Amino acid sequence: MVDGRILRSFDWFWFIALLALAGTGIMAIWSTTSGTGLHLYFNRQLIYLGVSLVIFFILLFFDYRIFSDFIAMIYIGMMAIMSLVFLIGHGVRGNIHWISLGPASIQPSELTKIVVIIALAKYYSGLDSDHLSLRELAIGAAIVFIPFTLVLLQGDLGTALTYIPVYATLSFLAGVRRKHIIVFLIIAVASIPVGWSMMRGYQKERIETIFNPSKDPDRVGYQTIQSMIAIGSGQIWGKGLKQGSQGSLGFLPARHTDFVFSVLAEEKGFVGSIIVLALYLFVLFRLYRTVCEARDKIGAMIVSGVAALIFCHIAINIGMVFGVFPVVGIPLPFISAGGSSLLTCFMAMGLSMSVRMRRYVN
Repeated sequence: MVDGRILRSFDWFWFIALLALAGTGIMAIWSTTSGTGLHLYFNRQLIYLGVSLVIFFILLFFDYRIFSDFIAMIYIGMMAIMSLVFLIGHGVRGNIHWISLGPASIQPSELTKIVVIIALAKYYSGLDSDHLSLRELAIGAAIVFIPFTLVLLQGDLGTALTYIPVYATLSFLAGVRRKHIIVFLIIAVASIPVGWSMMRGYQKERIETIFNPSKDPDRVGYQTIQSMIAIGSGQIWGKGLKQGSQGSLGFLPARHTDFVFSVLAEEKGFVGSIIVLALYLFVLFRLYRTVCEARDKIGAMIVSGVAALIFCHIAINIGMVFGVFPVVGIPLPFISAGGSSLLTCFMAMGLSMSVRMRRYVN
């Protein structure tokens, strides 16, 4: 039986903001896929949203510490599923991301983000010292490095990169020393040439496109150029639903997934874009307040990891559509089409809301 105080602590404003973001995404998907070969994305997204909401509410009824108690087994299980992708997974351009489950597909690398956050929070919260030793930092890095490597081997550089801010944020909160930060920065800078040499040709081209999108406007720079046209043509109030040329007429690739914000900017204009960003800011503020009010260290760390993950997704995706970041396939939280991404976001919010609802319960 759930304590009445927990139920009364449900944050309706937070929940409404999440619904508003998800509803905005569904409208954008309908606007850009209706009457095209992509029309099934709209129906699927409605189903994904329904499933995500069910899981969101289920998570609220469980104390978040239950998941941390069994995180070792969950972590090992997820790594096994991630490895299974190489055997039975499918994808595009030689990149293997998904596992088919009948009519639907699941992307394990998305769900693994939540597992990594809980695992890292569990490890760091169990330490007694105010500052992390180099050994403790290395163990924390190993928790992240294993899934990071598996995702990288699947060819999904964008998803792999999202694990880094989670590790950096939780390590900082756990008490990383300044000298260790300097060492890590030196290692990171020294690793750039190695990382560049390991990248595939199209990944290098995407980075080069940031500095000169017009270098190859018909191929690598095409998405960035069309995205900028869509954003600029929306002006203040936008062209209206299904009235955008870049989105509705199909000039903008990945208009329902990676570049859905460009569609919103074209159809809703500057005002609509600001409203969407304000909703994200509100959600991040709620996460920040939950961190400050959490009753224990592990709860605060779980929510901090979620906040870092969501912020990273927002920053990189919007940076992509504005041409300041390379196109690395990062979905916009709650808005981009995709069941795995939507499910992961609502799972993250369910865990975070669970921390908030139990902040005054002993």
